[in-house]
Amino acid sequence: MRRLSHILFAACLSIILISSANAEDRANDLILILDASNSMWGQIDGENKIVIARRAVGELIDELPADSRAGLVAYGHRRESDCSDIETLQQVGPLDKAELKGIINGVMPKGRTPITTSLDTAFGLIGDQQQTSVILISDGLETCAKDPCSAVRKARDSGLPFVLHVVGFDVAGEDTTQLECAAQAGGGLYLGVEDAEQLSVALASAYEKPETPPGRLVVTATSNGTLQDASVQVHDAITGEWIAGGRTYVSADTNPRIIPLKDGRYRATIKAAGISGASAIAFEVEITDGNAVERSFDFSSGEIAVLVTRNGDLSDATVRVLANDSSTQIAAGRTYVAATSNPRVLTVPAGTYDIEVKSVELKGETLYRFEDIVVSGSERTEIQHEYASGTLSVTVRRGDALIDAVVQVYDDAGRSVVGRRAYANGSKNPVSFELSPGQYLVRVNEVRGERKQLETQVTATATTDLVVDLASQ
Repeated sequence: MRRLSHILFAACLSIILISSANAEDRANDLILILDASNSMWGQIDGENKIVIARRAVGELIDELPADSRAGLVAYGHRRESDCSDIETLQQVGPLDKAELKGIINGVMPKGRTPITTSLDTAFGLIGDQQQTSVILISDGLETCAKDPCSAVRKARDSGLPFVLHVVGFDVAGEDTTQLECAAQAGGGLYLGVEDAEQLSVALASAYEKPETPPGRLVVTATSNGTLQDASVQVHDAITGEWIAGGRTYVSADTNPRIIPLKDGRYRATIKAAGISGASAIAFEVEITDGNAVERSFDFSSGEIAVLVTRNGDLSDATVRVLANDSSTQIAAGRTYVAATSNPRVLTVPAGTYDIEVKSVELKGETLYRFEDIVVSGSERTEIQHEYASGTLSVTVRRGDALIDAVVQVYDDAGRSVVGRRAYANGSKNPVSFELSPGQYLVRVNEVRGERKQLETQVTATATTDLVVDLASQ
């Protein structure tokens, strides 16, 4: 937990270093926007997030130069369900470390997440000529039906001299388009605090940069003619060190994804989200003279719809999509017996596949493989497999009395198919088996020791009644 606190602290401090002007100029003013919404009472490893944030920001304040100028905005700390609950707790001015830390330690989470209005409040504190670093720390998304990205664009277009950086705190698994878009529109960085290892590397690199790198990697991801969500990761081509990363999502605000990079050679990977079997694509990038390098990737995919029936009715089966002529699984699912899941629809990259269907309802060898199935982008390939079956009903008795025995069924190759115990009562004797049509051998072992076996034939859609009488030889 202390490590996470240090990461959050390092994120904020490194952001200031990234955003500072050159050494001869006065350091940027700093405006912190602190999330005090109710969700900040959530815990990570047993400690409230607000406690972690207070500690991290306090450590940041301790490290600031004595002549720093700072301001503080908080939201959600006074009232529940109030989108206007934003307060300027400290105007931008000479830094009193003890006073500012005391204010932060008194913030108690309570309400909603009005990110957009809090940004507007922070922008209102910026002087016309003084460069300002605005840092938003949030553990959630806008909950007051406004667009933070649009607010940032409007402020930048007005000529306000600021850079916005966003620290996403414990938002893994959420679509953080709006947070990442706000950082991108504000000329800054989005830093997710869930991946400690990558973030630590990113922050170590950030300490070496006097300002946001001028170079840009611009990545567009599409699929079937529309924007496609994808993850982009950038590593140093020589050392392999992780440099930066982000998501494109499916919004024009973040797709294309713009990743700031200094001059150098990089090896990047992009992988589509939500497409089973989509492989990561590696590519080389060289940034020179602060230029922008644009790359576009098409992850067009198609659908495989597998309908499985038995005796004309929907049937439960497992479905596996395999790389052509291999056992490498690309996607998998189950049909069940509901129209909502049967046919089972699986999305895969365009290509050629083999498909395996195996019945859940039938015993024995029920695996069927379709080979060389071609899937085209934006199209649906439909496959149907029909299983036939019959019912084998086995009654075990001695004369007129039902008896306790184990019933084992073997196919015509001598392989065990299914077994079950018949008891000496009418509720579990006879025992029934749903089997593929064919010839079977039935062996009965009475619990007290007598045995008998009979051959029988199972016919599709019919019930075969087999009576095994241990009194007869």
